[in-house]
Amino acid sequence: MKKFAYGVLKRTIFIILSLTIAFIFINAAPPDTSKLDGMIKWILAWVARVGIIVAIFGGIQLSLGFKNDDADGKIRGLKTMVSGFMVYGITQAPSLFGL
Repeated sequence: MKKFAYGVLKRTIFIILSLTIAFIFINAAPPDTSKLDGMIKWILAWVARVGIIVAIFGGIQLSLGFKNDDADGKIRGLKTMVSGFMVYGITQAPSLFGL
């Protein structure tokens, strides 16, 4: 008669208990993050406004660079305008991802 393998039984019980514990769902009330969400939306709105203002300032610099035929002014204006639009685009990321 074969001897009973207690090691296999121990491992099987351990695996079953581990899987049972791993898949237990805890139902908890979701935290109230409305104040934090409101603050984040307010900050993003103001950062977006600043980004648009910087982009407009960069457009003015670009046009003055064309008026004066200044290569350095054109490059500086273009960089400023693009950085303003980048800041505005970054602030729109949460709405793009549904946050």
